[in-house]
Amino acid sequence: MSKVEENVFEKLEKEIAWPTSDLRFSHVGGRIPKVRTLQEVASPCIYAFKFCKPIVQVDGTWLYGKYKRTLLVAVAQDGNDNIIPIAYALVEGETKEAWSFFLRNLRSHVTPQANICLISDRHESIKSAYNNLNNGWQHPPSKHVFCVRHIAQNFAREFKDNALKNKVISMGYSMNESTYRYYRREIGIVNPEALKWLDNIPRQDWIQAFDGGSRWGQMTTNLVESMNAVLKEPRNLPITALVQSTYYKTGTLFPTMAKQHASILASGQIYTEKCMTFMKSEIRKSNSHRVDCFDRSNHTFMVHETVVPKEGRPIGHFSINLPNKWCDCGKYQAKHMPCSHVIAACSSIKYDYWSLISEVYKVETVLKVYSEAFQPIH
Repeated sequence: MSKVEENVFEKLEKEIAWPTSDLRFSHVGGRIPKVRTLQEVASPCIYAFKFCKPIVQVDGTWLYGKYKRTLLVAVAQDGNDNIIPIAYALVEGETKEAWSFFLRNLRSHVTPQANICLISDRHESIKSAYNNLNNGWQHPPSKHVFCVRHIAQNFAREFKDNALKNKVISMGYSMNESTYRYYRREIGIVNPEALKWLDNIPRQDWIQAFDGGSRWGQMTTNLVESMNAVLKEPRNLPITALVQSTYYKTGTLFPTMAKQHASILASGQIYTEKCMTFMKSEIRKSNSHRVDCFDRSNHTFMVHETVVPKEGRPIGHFSINLPNKWCDCGKYQAKHMPCSHVIAACSSIKYDYWSLISEVYKVETVLKVYSEAFQPIH
């Protein structure tokens, strides 16, 4: 690190008057540091995450300005699929030490809850930082899963076969074991070595059918990469201006979103637009299903499709277990909203299927995400 950069880091906290109650701002490194890190976490983001889906996406991107550094970003998602930045860090590069510092503070200050799902690419430094017991991601328990798109890209570089790459993506998105087995068989027939390569990646780390619903349907790191695109212009700024810019962008987002969702809640709407769109589609499909009740007292059913699904797959037959929140199709577990089969089963016994929707998708929950205001800085 140059002397100029050293001075910037030493003076940054003095140049910006951070309200101590509103921002957690950390730095590490000695006079000649191995790694120098600045981390920005605003307290409204800490509060907001409590009401978001329990997933976090992380990624790193470079700065364009005079100081060639890397910006690490963590984002969450609310119940209307809006992206919320929850932490940033400026580091010298995507090293094991830098990611360890970032993930440790992210876990400590923002995401201390159990059963959080961390989604990233397969960068060795991220894996090392996550697996480091001192960083807190093992206790309480959490999951670390990988972006399907990055796995497919690595696969294509290894085997130079775009048709198989598309099957790999489809296999990753499989919501149930039968669909997974279908694509696994297809890949194995064409290239057994390619299948061996995929089998070296634990299936629960990248295949939706085996993640227990922990991803909430997020199979890529598109959320955090979208945030990197939003920050493209600020990444040209000097370090002090960059930190101010990220704070202001997030600070102005919150009151705008709060006003929007307060208006929706006042109109009497209970669930978010994204949730309502999903439910209307599933309700329409449920009208053509036939239901056999196996055990009414235990709420177990067999649901038969009578119309060929628009996805192009064959007509299916799916077992439902309402107490276990289970449908063989896998969509109920993945989305945390009832699929058409669950809706049909509930309708057959006059059970309120709206009660099976996660609280995250309620407008009042989303309003809480944006309820804390940012304090001005100068």
